[in-house]
Amino acid sequence: MTTARPSLRERRRTETTALIARAALDLALESGWDAVTVDEIAARAGLSRRTFFNYFATKDEALLHNAVPWDEDLLDAFRASTGPLLGALEELFTAQSASGRHDRDRTLQVMRLVEATPELLPALLARIAASESVLAEAIVARDGLDEFSAAACAAVAGSLARVGGMGWLSGRQPDPVTSTRAAWTALRALLP
Repeated sequence: MTTARPSLRERRRTETTALIARAALDLALESGWDAVTVDEIAARAGLSRRTFFNYFATKDEALLHNAVPWDEDLLDAFRASTGPLLGALEELFTAQSASGRHDRDRTLQVMRLVEATPELLPALLARIAASESVLAEAIVARDGLDEFSAAACAAVAGSLARVGGMGWLSGRQPDPVTSTRAAWTALRALLP
């Protein structure tokens, strides 16, 4: 799956989103998540409170924004792809893992923070559910499956993404792409 170069506006939005997320994580590591405020995150990022809310509805969203994100260009390419659904999903997840959007150290820091701050778990689970919902909608658009079947496919693919991610984060796999491919290979071993 190839993607077009993002516009200047899209690049700036991506950069500002990452800046806010970095500020949220840095402050959480310094002070503990409960002590962090939206105003502090905005100030650390060099932005106004209003600008913060143009990007995120809550401080939890800012911290977890990179958890299960979708690259819209990759989703568009998935919707336009042909061939078996399983192969198209594998290609989508492999391309997503190759996008370079995942920073191992940051991801591990966020995971540790979620483990230490149970109040963040519902927000993370909501992000996962939203991501799987977006994928299910893309599957319906691509393959015309009913909503239940598409949701089941999205949940399986999401589980493989989590297993692949954990393989990389734990060091059992050398990089996100190799880990993603290993997870999909394991699934294929179950199929006739």
